[in-house]
Amino acid sequence: MGSTRLQLIPAATLGALLTSCVSGSAASHNLDELLDSNDQLRHVVELRGIMDDLLLDLTGRVAALGATAAVAHAIEDDDPDALDRELQDAVQVGAVGVAVQTGQILDQVASDQTDLVHVGDPSLEALHQLLDLLKAPSDSLATELRLTRQLARYAAYCPGRLARERALLGMGPWLLKLEVSSPADPPRVPAEEEDVRELLSRFITTWSDAPRVGVQGLQAAADDLLDRELDLQGLWRVLKALEAVAERDNATEEMKPILFRVARTLEGRALALALGSGLRDFDPLVRAAAMETGMRFLGPGFVLDALDSLTPRQPDSQGRVARTRVYGLFPIVPGEGLVVQRVLDQLAAGGLDLPADMDPNLRNVTRLRVLSLVIAISYDVVTFDEASRASALRALTALAPEGPGSRRKEEWEAWWREFARSAQTSPPEGSPEDTAVNDLKNV
Repeated sequence: MGSTRLQLIPAATLGALLTSCVSGSAASHNLDELLDSNDQLRHVVELRGIMDDLLLDLTGRVAALGATAAVAHAIEDDDPDALDRELQDAVQVGAVGVAVQTGQILDQVASDQTDLVHVGDPSLEALHQLLDLLKAPSDSLATELRLTRQLARYAAYCPGRLARERALLGMGPWLLKLEVSSPADPPRVPAEEEDVRELLSRFITTWSDAPRVGVQGLQAAADDLLDRELDLQGLWRVLKALEAVAERDNATEEMKPILFRVARTLEGRALALALGSGLRDFDPLVRAAAMETGMRFLGPGFVLDALDSLTPRQPDSQGRVARTRVYGLFPIVPGEGLVVQRVLDQLAAGGLDLPADMDPNLRNVTRLRVLSLVIAISYDVVTFDEASRASALRALTALAPEGPGSRRKEEWEAWWREFARSAQTSPPEGSPEDTAVNDLKNV
């Protein structure tokens, strides 16, 4: 029994010491460097690497190793025969490893003559840094703010399409956690930069004073900050400042809920604006990512709206195109096959997932109209490309398991005509033009 316990101590502690880690703070620093104040990518930047963060964290690593050694010595003092050779070897190997790592870090730091490096492809570097940031743990309010502000900024403003796509796909779980219910359009009259600076200054001042004078002023400053309409750039600046505030360890128990409320509210607003930007993005790849994230994390209402957006619409006499009624999605345009495919593939993967308390008649009508739309897409060779029509057939297999289950549109057409006749519904006649998906306001 004792031997098993001894083997678990070094395995848990030294494993944490000696495995490589991904640094969220380094990735966020690098992302701040890569985009300038005008949201343009820079080629000459100050990049922070894993060596820098390991140097900053070295004290903690040595302390953890010391704790392991202390446990070993304590066991040895209590019962010298209980200390097996494996634990002694593990501690010794761990000490050597940390010492070697320390020497490598110091050599690396000493050899750096300049902090500036030239990045040949900053858009690709931004993608790598985003991936590193998404892998890093976000287990505190400060690390959470660090992640969400970078996701929001890069989803909306990064010139690199792959970075925008990755930021949109990565924000999905945070939409759920922050209870974001819909994408957002930019405010018509956002607060000016000087107003944002003044609001932030007041919040930070009252935060510093709160431990001495109480939270009344801090609460008023927080309310003022939340009452103002901020655009995404303003929100990014505020979230960055709140990240610095959250990293301090001077909050009283009365102060913490105020900071939490402000941070969580503004994080949600930033991600809603970023998702809205993605849904309006000019690049089909990015727009497809935004559609996928919305369908996966905003619920069945968004799924139905996304399907409604697959119906092409003609501009009116003033050149305006009607958006969907609930989430304001723009309809597809020629050449957006990738968006259509992503919507249909996500429908095949996740289904309709209509609310459990939905009226049975409305549920049936909704399902029939979705089937009607997808059937129409499957054989509309004028509007939809071959890959989109193939995606429609895959979605039909998921939506109607009682159907033929094939990839032949003729079989699905025959099934639909019989199914629609039995349901006293007319099948589509060659085009999805008039196949509105559902009355979204009833969902």
